[in-house]
Amino acid sequence: MPETSFFLPLLLQSAVVPFGVAFAVLVACRAARPDAPAPLLALLAGFLSSYFVTLHAQWSPVPRVALDWLPWIALVGAAAALGVQRIPGAAGRVAVRAVVSLAFGGLIVSSAIGSLGAQKAALAALAIGLILALLWALSSRPARGAATRPLLLALVAGGSGLALMMDSSQSMGQLAGALAMALAACTLFARPRPGAGFAPAAGATAALVLGSLLATAHVYSGFPLGYVALLAGALLVDPALAAIRRGGQSGGLPWVPATVLTAIPVLVTVALTVKAMQESGGY
Repeated sequence: MPETSFFLPLLLQSAVVPFGVAFAVLVACRAARPDAPAPLLALLAGFLSSYFVTLHAQWSPVPRVALDWLPWIALVGAAAALGVQRIPGAAGRVAVRAVVSLAFGGLIVSSAIGSLGAQKAALAALAIGLILALLWALSSRPARGAATRPLLLALVAGGSGLALMMDSSQSMGQLAGALAMALAACTLFARPRPGAGFAPAAGATAALVLGSLLATAHVYSGFPLGYVALLAGALLVDPALAAIRRGGQSGGLPWVPATVLTAIPVLVTVALTVKAMQESGGY
C-alpha cells in the first residue's frame, strides 16, 4: 500500500486542484459571462493549475526541457483552436493546423536533437506534427450525438495517466490525470446534457495537450509506441462515430457504444502496462 505522505499530495495535485479550479471557472463564467468559452477556459485553468502545483519548482518560462513547453503548447493551442474557427476556407484551416502542429512537434523534440541526431529528430517532429494535426482536426468536429466529447476525452486522458505513471513518468501521468479531471468537471457541470456547450476549440485543445504529453513520454521516457497508437486510436472513436451518424440514419448512435469502444483500447493499454510491471517485478 502506498504511504499517505505520497498518496495525498498526488491526489491533491492530480485530482482535487484541477477539478476544483475547472469547476470554479465554469461557475464564474456562467454567472459573469454566459457567452464566454467556459469549457475551454476551465480546461486551461484546471490543467495549468495542476501543472504549476506539480512542477512549479522545475518549470522555466524560457524552456530548458521538453515539459517546460507544455504550458505554452496549451495556451497557444487554445488560441489557435479558437482562431482557426474564424478562417472561412477549409484549405486555410488545414494549413494553420498543419503549421501550428508541426511547430509543436519541433518544440517537443528540440531537447532530443543531441541524442537522436538531426535527421531522426526532424522525422520525429514531422510525425508528431502530422498526428497532432489529425487529432486536432477530428477532435474539433462537433460530436453530433455519437457521444459526449468531454466524457470520452476524460476517459482517454485518465487511462493515459495510469499508463504513464506505471510505465514511464509519474509527472507526465499526473498531468494526464489532471487533464482528465478538468474534463470531468466540464462533463459534470453540463448535466443533465453532458457535453452541451463543449465547443470544438475545447475538444481540440484537450487533444493537442494529451497528444503532446504522449509524444513527450515516447521521445524522452520510452513510452512504447504501441501504447501511443492505442490511446490515439481511442481519441478517434468519437469523431468516427459522429461521421457514421451523419452519413446514416438521423436517429444516430447512443453514447454507450461510443464509450465502450473508446474504453477498449484504453483498458488494453492499462492492462499491458500492468503486465509489463508484473514481468519486470515492479508490481
